[in-house]
Amino acid sequence: MMAEKRPIGYWLKELDRLINERFDEDLAAGELSRRHWQMLHSLAEGARPAGEIRDALAPFWTHAGEWEQEVAQLVERGFVVADSGTLSLTAAGRATHDEAFIRIGRRRRAMVEGITDEQYLETVRMLEKMAGNMAAGA
Repeated sequence: MMAEKRPIGYWLKELDRLINERFDEDLAAGELSRRHWQMLHSLAEGARPAGEIRDALAPFWTHAGEWEQEVAQLVERGFVVADSGTLSLTAAGRATHDEAFIRIGRRRRAMVEGITDEQYLETVRMLEKMAGNMAAGA
């Protein structure tokens, strides 16, 4: 079988592509972008300093001004309140988060169907080890 001969790099890229595609579909159902979701989810446990959220999501920003644009969109839609450098969810923001959380949860469960917790944890450990090896120049 051809699939068995494909290297790990192929499967990493394919899984990443499918995760992005499917999660984007789930988020689009709630008219959210991936960055919107990350910001709403970061605020789900309560208000947080805007700078803390921005810094935590820094690896995901792809262009200058994206942070400001994404926050402005969430504020404009009535999902987030920005007050004295602190961001918090509104009731509408919480409802939108909770609905998206259900869709994302379903997708995550489907992704690991047929995989035991031990297998999942071992896979993550192995990928972490491989990434560490590559970062070290091994």
